[in-house]
Parts: sequence; structure tokens; C-alpha cells
Amino acid sequence: MPTRVFSEEEREQIRQQMLEAGFPLLKEYGMTHTSISKITEAAGIAVGTFYKFWKNKEAYMAELISYHAHKMMPGLIGAEAIAGKRKLGREDAARYLRAVVDENISIYPHMTLEDEAKLLYSTNAFIPDLEKESAITVGLLSYLENVREDVNLALVANLCKVLVLTAESRDELHESAYEQTLETQIETILNLIFKEDGK
Repeated sequence: MPTRVFSEEEREQIRQQMLEAGFPLLKEYGMTHTSISKITEAAGIAVGTFYKFWKNKEAYMAELISYHAHKMMPGLIGAEAIAGKRKLGREDAARYLRAVVDENISIYPHMTLEDEAKLLYSTNAFIPDLEKESAITVGLLSYLENVREDVNLALVANLCKVLVLTAESRDELHESAYEQTLETQIETILNLIFKEDGK
């Protein structure tokens, strides 16, 4: 039987179907138990088709994280801010950071440190890259008002990663202080970003 050749439009539609299927599966099963067969079944795609897009589950998961982050960003930032019609303040930034660790919105709380390590060592997606991460941070800061002139981009990027790692490590932390731990981290990040009179 000849191999089916997909048009670019079909390929993009299939890729998106599989990426859309990923977050609900990750929430339900975690990364370890989200199998390729579960992904393809949820997307209504043959298992063999998966390998036309990703070489393994880790490559898929790395792209899923990026896809989901880009997908949730417009809803968190808002159309007016994205269009440059208004700047966001400290509370808007706090809401965004809280969403990054909210299990109903974000992918990160459904991952573990072991998952993170697997992705780090099996893909190039999460290798620390100061230039790339600084550019992303500058992009996000451009939506904000009352930003310090001396923002330490590497420090803010690191603390945002630590925030994510905290969510991924929830089971290893004291539950009674978990929310306070997140809020303390978020306040620290905000204090590094905003001028004092911008509270």
C-alpha cells in the first residue's frame, strides 16, 4: 500500500489535532502514562502518522509545552495589550504568573521533575539559552507599564523557571505552605520587574 502524502494544510491540521489532544491526556495520565497510542487515538489519527511529525514522545511533549504556552498567552495578556492599545500593570503580571502554575490552565503542574529531566536530556528544547530567554522576557515586558530600567533578565528568567519547578515539585513540598510559597516567588519576580511606585 503506498504511503499517503499529506498537503501542507493537512499536515498542519493533523499536527494541531495531536497537540490539542495532548493537554487533556497529560492532565489525566501524566507524561509517563500518556502514550503515543493514547495521543493518536484521542486525535483520531493512526499511530504510524505520529512518527511523520515527531521521532518520539519526548519530542512531541517538548512541542506540546511550547504550543500550549503560545495558545494560552493571548487569553492571559488580552487583545488590547497585544494590539498595543493598553499596557498591563503589576496585578495583570501577577495574574499571568499565577496562571503559569495553575493546574486548570497550565501544563506545568501536570509534569514532574523527572519529566522535565527527560525532556532536557532527550531534546534541545529546554537547554538554558540566555539570549533566547532574554528575548522572550523582553517581549513579555513590552506589554507592561512602569517597568524598571535595570531589570536583570537572567534573574527574572531563572526565577520564572523556579516558579515552574515549584509547581512540578508540589508533592515534595509542604502542602500547608504551598500557595504561600508560590505567592512569595511571584511577589519576588514582580519586585524585580516593577518600579516601587508601580504597586
